[in-house]
Amino acid sequence: MNTNYNFNDYDLPPENVNMQHMPVAILCDVSGSMSGIPIQNVNLSVNRFASDVCKDPKASRLVDVAVLSFNEEAKVEQGFRPITELESVDFRAGGGTNITAGLDLAIKKIRERCRLYSENGIEIKMPYIILITDGYGGDVSEIAELVKQRTADKKMQLWILAVKGYDKETVAKLTEGKRVFELVDEAGYDFSEFFDFMAVSIKAVSTSSPDQRIHVDNPLKNEETNLKVPDLDDWLNS
Repeated sequence: MNTNYNFNDYDLPPENVNMQHMPVAILCDVSGSMSGIPIQNVNLSVNRFASDVCKDPKASRLVDVAVLSFNEEAKVEQGFRPITELESVDFRAGGGTNITAGLDLAIKKIRERCRLYSENGIEIKMPYIILITDGYGGDVSEIAELVKQRTADKKMQLWILAVKGYDKETVAKLTEGKRVFELVDEAGYDFSEFFDFMAVSIKAVSTSSPDQRIHVDNPLKNEETNLKVPDLDDWLNS
């Protein structure tokens, strides 16, 4: 392992560099259509998610997080850092929507973080991009092909929480129908269960051994869930 760590050109450096690390980019749609309750719940849920992951003493040492946003332009709100160093978010919604710019930035930041790990001999666990959007924002064909290729190459996984009234065609292009959650309650915008799932998933993946098949108890398997329930084990191991 390289012990001459080169962290000068990056965001906050990872901690526990002798252990595997998992980069997670949280990408939030902050366009005008997310105004009101949706953006309020995004703020609450992202902040609680970080707190939940940090409750796991092992995962909290292995997970690095960046927070990105997009409307007509994409922006780094918080560059990659240990999840224990993540600051509270307080998004304000407004403007248009450019999903392509948001995903392009998220993939760029994931690549940068993975390059840092690789250059310094740090084992990389599956990178996640967590996208919260209502799905509108122009032609996504080109970025969808990039997402598809990087997913097939096991360089990342894209997870989407599709907000009420979302554009199904756009989301389908980005994911091929995989790893998409939508709220069952069409009257609400409660994202807490989605982030409960992401916290469980990230803790399981970040602490797993190489080639280990991942199994966790699905936190969404109850009659009162507000989300469509995925096959958790298949998604985590695909």
